[in-house]
Amino acid sequence: MVLQILLVISVILQIVAATISIRLMTRTKYNLSWILFTVALTALVLTRAAEYAQVVWGKQFDVGPYFFVWMGVITSFCFAVGIFLVQKIFNWIDRINHQQRISEKRILNTVLRTEEKERLRFSKELHDGLGPLLSSAKMSLSALDKGNITEQNRELLDNTNYVIEEAIRSLREISNNLSPHILNDFGLGRGVENFINKLPSKDGITIDFQTNLKGERFDTDVEVILYRVICELINNSLKHSAGSRITLSLWQLDGVLGVDYGDDGKGFNHAAMLDVGMGLSNISSRISSLKGTCDIRSEKGRGMTAEIRINLHGKNGTNAK
Repeated sequence: MVLQILLVISVILQIVAATISIRLMTRTKYNLSWILFTVALTALVLTRAAEYAQVVWGKQFDVGPYFFVWMGVITSFCFAVGIFLVQKIFNWIDRINHQQRISEKRILNTVLRTEEKERLRFSKELHDGLGPLLSSAKMSLSALDKGNITEQNRELLDNTNYVIEEAIRSLREISNNLSPHILNDFGLGRGVENFINKLPSKDGITIDFQTNLKGERFDTDVEVILYRVICELINNSLKHSAGSRITLSLWQLDGVLGVDYGDDGKGFNHAAMLDVGMGLSNISSRISSLKGTCDIRSEKGRGMTAEIRINLHGKNGTNAK
């Protein structure tokens, strides 16, 4: 009785599996694999059914001496060829995923280049368009004869001159933030150093910056992306860490460009990474577009660290300018 129940359960399970296999025929590539699995499962169903009939009716049910042999051969053959085709399915999926990753990186690189081009264009328009107008206005005010105006008007004139000077200074800062001229002219090391020195307020945080770069030039994508990432890390620490010290090391050694960053702030949990600044996961994706690695770690009350490594000999590595 137990054997009969087990055979019935086996037949039901194999019928269910065959039904699922039939449904998969229209959903995946290499439909032949699922056809073979269906045939193999059907052969197993027939085998179990024959075994059940022999248990129930005994010698009265005779399927011949070769029935089980042929069912076994068909089952083995279909499963063997089906497994081979399933392997091809996984290889096909891997190729699709690889092509998708390449496409995503190309799209990201295109977005980053377009963003930098627009930043540069806006910077030039501000610097070359609005800048000269403000300078002309300042020169016109300076040319006025202050001896023939009242004290009240002189004070108003001085205030206007001061406002124009502040506007010119702000314009230069905005233009430099959009497209840092030091980075474009002197390279990554000087660009980062200039950014740190020009921070308007560090809120009591000490920034310890060290580098062994001495004017080396790298691929434009490497310089711009790494500069933006470093600036974002520093800004995030200044705004959110509530710490007292930032350590930053920018170095090049044996064909690798590296950044070691850390602060002693309050830290954060990884679930909140997307809520910090432009998103630390976005930082990782930018570094990934350079075929680099970015390891960001943090714990509550223990600050955060970031280790960035870029292989300069990679496809998106570096070429001296």
